Amino acid sequence: MARIAEIWRAGCIIRSALLGTFAEAFRTALPHGHMILSPALAALLADTIPGLRRVVSAAILRGQPVPALAAALSWHDSMARARGTADMIQGLRDFFGAHGFERTDREGAHHGPWNG
Repeated sequence: MARIAEIWRAGCIIRSALLGTFAEAFRTALPHGHMILSPALAALLADTIPGLRRVVSAAILRGQPVPALAAALSWHDSMARARGTADMIQGLRDFFGAHGFERTDREGAHHGPWNG
């Protein structure tokens, strides 16, 4: 993967210094298998995510669609959470189909108070 990033860096379609950062990350052991946790990319994201938030917020407040930027930010926020977003899915499944959900503070299956 590192070599592929280096080859693309010198290509005619994609020319980006960021591909060098990708190549460097691939040459090291990726923490938990995620490139965004490599030291170089983690630092880059820490510097740039606040700007991305401002751009996405401004666009949305003005009614301008930015689906790729919003999806990228949403993905980053999902990855940065200690716990995933399955809580909402479990709640919806219980609300609409009484499937129950697990809790982090008690064992067993539980149901929400939405059915009276």
